[in-house]
Amino acid sequence: MIWRAVILLVLLPTLCLAQDFAGHQASTLDAVIEKWNGITEAYKPGISVLQPQKIRFVAILQAAPEPCSNAPLDAVLRMLGATDLLRQVSVTHCVVLSSAKGKAVAAFVQDLLVPGLNSDAKPGHHVEIYADFLAYVVDADRSRNVPILLVSRFEPL
Repeated sequence: MIWRAVILLVLLPTLCLAQDFAGHQASTLDAVIEKWNGITEAYKPGISVLQPQKIRFVAILQAAPEPCSNAPLDAVLRMLGATDLLRQVSVTHCVVLSSAKGKAVAAFVQDLLVPGLNSDAKPGHHVEIYADFLAYVVDADRSRNVPILLVSRFEPL
């Protein structure tokens, strides 16, 4: 009986972090950028934090995951009141994705996905990305506007 309780305690964090990927709205990276360029057209440069949206889209993986600073992600999560997320899910890597129209976007990747991305997804090839769209960066040079994404799943195509 005790060993069952120990197993449950070990698996509980995994079960709590499990996600239902069926709820991710299908889109394209270009559509997300175009929609938010319209919404933020009159905004001054800065970060526009929004109600997080679960999206999925196909993009081209430009390179293998690289270590990156999660400071922008941490700032957005603090604004959203989700400060505990980075303690529950390690995020120390980013990937660069390209849209169908060639727009490059860096996305934060949960560290548990990094080994799979390195072994299963090939740079220059298409991947289906499941991500939380958390905020939109508005730049003075509007061509540099980009979403802040946290990748929680990928499927090589």
